[in-house]
Parts: sequence; structure tokens; C-alpha cells
Amino acid sequence: MLGGLSEALEGGSRRGLRIQLLAVLVLALMPLLVLSSVQGIMEYEAQRQREIDRLNATAMSASEAITAAFSRADGMSGAIASQAAALATDPAACMAALQRMTNADNTISNIAIIDASGQLTCSALEPAEDATDYSDRDWFISLRDGADRAHSDVVFGAMSQRHIVLTVRRLISDDATAPDSSGLPAFDGVVAVATDLNAAASLVRRERIQAEAQIALISRQGVFRLDTGTASIDIFESATPGSLLEQARTDEIVRATDTGVRAGYEVIVASLIPERLGVAVAAPARVFQSWQGVSVISTIAIPALMTLLVLVCVWVAVDYFILRWLTYLQRIAQLYAAGRLDLVPQRARKAPREVARLAAVMEQMAASLDEQRSELAEAVDQRSGLLREIHHRVKNNLQVIVSLLNLQAGRVTDKAAAEALMDARRRINALALVHRSLYETDDLRFIEIHPFLQDLIHNLSDVLGGYESTVRVTVECDELALSPDQAAPMALFVTEAVTNAYKHAFNGRQDGQIIVRLTCDDDAQCEIAVLDDGTGAAETAQAGTGSSLMNAFAQQLGGAFASRASRLGGYEVAITFPANLP
Repeated sequence: MLGGLSEALEGGSRRGLRIQLLAVLVLALMPLLVLSSVQGIMEYEAQRQREIDRLNATAMSASEAITAAFSRADGMSGAIASQAAALATDPAACMAALQRMTNADNTISNIAIIDASGQLTCSALEPAEDATDYSDRDWFISLRDGADRAHSDVVFGAMSQRHIVLTVRRLISDDATAPDSSGLPAFDGVVAVATDLNAAASLVRRERIQAEAQIALISRQGVFRLDTGTASIDIFESATPGSLLEQARTDEIVRATDTGVRAGYEVIVASLIPERLGVAVAAPARVFQSWQGVSVISTIAIPALMTLLVLVCVWVAVDYFILRWLTYLQRIAQLYAAGRLDLVPQRARKAPREVARLAAVMEQMAASLDEQRSELAEAVDQRSGLLREIHHRVKNNLQVIVSLLNLQAGRVTDKAAAEALMDARRRINALALVHRSLYETDDLRFIEIHPFLQDLIHNLSDVLGGYESTVRVTVECDELALSPDQAAPMALFVTEAVTNAYKHAFNGRQDGQIIVRLTCDDDAQCEIAVLDDGTGAAETAQAGTGSSLMNAFAQQLGGAFASRASRLGGYEVAITFPANLP
């Protein structure tokens, strides 16, 4: 039962009061945590969407500003194309006129007129020495082959020393319908208007650009970052122009993916010139760096911190108000279990009312148990005294019977009858010794066997051989105790066996040795044996009265009787039986 209680206590410790209360509180607060988490996620998504919308507005503003610059450049190129023939007649006047037009729009860095052979005719800026022949440029070849207008990719202007995009238009000749040899209208040259990309990007409304946002133009040659006064780190350094151009749409803002732009940035793209030129805006998508991000975090963190604070408070409160008192009462209960029933749990009077009531009940229980224990101890002492008195009187009665047998044996003239009376005396004396051992011991349930056998052999030696006997009887016995139910038949067996050895083992000899041996193994299987170094067993030994009695004693012990030659060279009888050990 105690083992089951220990297992229950160990099992209960794995489901402690604190853990169970914390689990209940977590379950109770779980809806709040879930709702705050959902709200935080929704706020995060809303804030993230606002950031993306802001980025879309920046991209749209940049697209509109650069597109407007290209539109002005296209309109200017059309106006100049119709008057190019007149301007070309006077180079100085032509240069002055182009400079006035260039200065009229800060997004225009240069205007140039190129003849049909690709040679620079007139320019608002001084021509560079190595930049006077444009006959091999893609846009020039496109217009020469019949196109009316075209745009270049992003190039670095040799004359303006800036990154530009050229808007080029075919010159309108005086005889515009005159075909050339290929049947197309006559080609007299082109007018090229250079749009300064950084100047065009400066038209984007500054309040719409985030602190770390960057704007870039996308062409087939690469990605050109526009100077918007932002950080010096180029986040478009590893961008893939082809993927960005494929995702760009005219008059539509698209959130690009797989752009190669640095991780942690959102990229918005729009098309300026289909499949040739686009604009991209990139900004960090880090909501939590703003005050709105702090609000999103607080939406989740505050309920979580409150829950954690509640759990910590409950943990401390349970330990202070409950568990420390339960631990104290547990120690008191352990002392009660150890027999300290007079102990009073004084400290529990300062405990909470419920714990103090429990301590009072435990104190009353201990007092009741102490009273019952005193009554039981008194009853046990009285019973033990009565039992000892009974055993003492039985022993005295048996001693009276032994004395009567002695008197009767002294008056019997028949030797066989006298011998029978003496045998009965020895057996009764063995039983009297059992009762004497019982009332002399502290525990009436068991008899210490070694001193018991010593007394039994001493009495037998006195009766059988007297003080002048030369037969030595030795006791070899393990230290153990047996119940009276087993000690009595074992004593009768030893009496019978030692008596037989005295009578029959040493015929014709003056001395001899008898050993009484009791041994037990770990499984409580015991063997009581009596062996001698005499002449051995007679042929009629197995059929005698002694063997019959010893078999009967073996049955009373619940064991088996055996006889054999002893290791001393004589005869040995033994009983093997299961012992009732304490």
C-alpha cells in the first residue's frame, strides 16, 4: 500500500498545483492572445499595404515626371524638325536658337541637328571632338530606314557629360513627299533632343520619396540609378534588367518579383517606352522601423507581457500562499508518521485560514492517534503479560508432569516401561523449553533458535549422559528466529534424534560426537539435521518408533524427512522445511 502511495505521490508531482493553475490561466488568456495576435497581424498587413501604396505613388510620380519630360522633348523635336532647314543655313544663329530652347526647359541638356550622312550640323553645346558622326547609331539607322521618331537607350552624353535619353525625329524637308531610291520619303537628317535623366527625376515630388527609396531607369543595357539625394548604397547593383522590363506595364504600376534587388526591399516598376525603357522605385519594406510598426508590435507584445506578468504573479502567489504551507504540513505529517504525534504545527497559525484549519485538523488527528496508540500499547502490554503468564504456567505444568514422570519411573521395575517414561519426560521437557523461551523473549511471535537449541541440548545432555558423559554435542546454527508453531516440532525432532544417537550410535565406545546443524538459504528453505560419528544406522532403524515420530514432525513443519550416512562417518537424520521468518 505504501508503495502505491509513493507512486501516486511521484505521479502527482509531475502534475503540480502551479503547473495546473498556469495551464488554466493560459487557457483562459488564450482568446486574448489570439485576438491580439490577429489584430497585430491585420495592423501589420494594413501598415505594409500603406507602405506599398506609398511606394506605388512614388513610382507613379516618377513615371509621370519622366514621361512628361519625354513628351516635352518629343514636342520640341517636332517643332525643331519643321524649321531645321532654315536653322541650318546660319550655324551661329542655329546654335543660339537651340541654346535658347535648351535653357527654356531644365530637363533638356542639349539639342542637336544631324544631317542625312550622320554628321552633326548644329548643337546647343560645343560638339565633342570624337562625337560628330552618328551614322552608326541605332536610332539614326532606324529613322534613316523610314521611322518617323525614336528613342535611344540610356547613354552618357559626350557633350553634356550627363546620362541622357535621346528623343529623335526625322527632319521635315521642303519637299517632304519626294521619295528616295527606295520609295520612302526623302531622308534629310534628324533632330535629337537629350533629356537629362537626373533633372527629370528631380521633378518627382520629394515628399513622396522615402528616406531610403531609390529610383532607377531600366533599359536593355542595364539599370541606371537616378540621383534623388538618397543613400549612397546602390540597391539596384545586382538587379536583372530583363526581368524588370518584362514585368513593367505602360500606364500601370506593377509590384515586381525576382528582381535581383537587395533583400528586404519592395520594387515597383512602370513602363516608359514599351520593351525598351522603364522606371523602377525600390524602398525597404520594414514596417517595424516606423512608429506605426511600434504600434503593431505593442498590439501583440502588451497582451503577451501582461499574460507573462499574470503567470509570474500566479507562480509566486501559489508558492507563497499555498505551496510553502503545504510543504510545511507535509513535513509535519512525516514527523507524525515517524511517531512524533505530540508535535504542534505552530507556524501554520500564520497561514491562510484554509491552511490553518487543515493544520488544526491534523493536530486533532495526531492527538487522537496518540491517545489510541497509548491505549493500544497498554492493551498490548496487558496481552503480552497475560501470554507470558500463560506460557509460564504451561511450562510449570509441564515441569510438574516431568516430575510426576520421574516419580513414576522411579517406582516402575520394568526397565522398558521406565525407559518409555523417560522418553516421554524428554519430549515434554522439550515442549516446556519452548514455552519458557516464549515468555522470556520480547517478541512472543518468534523464538531465537540458536540459544533455544543450546538450552535444549544442555538439558538433553544432563538427562542422557550426566556430567560424566564423554559424548560431545555441538550446535551449528544460523542466526534466525522461527515461530512457535515451527519451533515446537523442530525441538521434538532434535530431542528424538539426539536421544536415538545417545542410545544407539556409540555401542561399545566410550566417547563420540553429535552435531545439531540448522542452515537456511536465501529462499528461506531451512534444514535441521542431527549427525553423529557413531557406528551407523541399524537395519531396523527406518521401521522404528523414532523414525515414525520424526516423519510426523517433518509433516508438522511442512517439510520432508531424510536419513543418510553422515560426513562424520556415522548416521544423519534431517528435515528440510520452509521457514516462517519474521
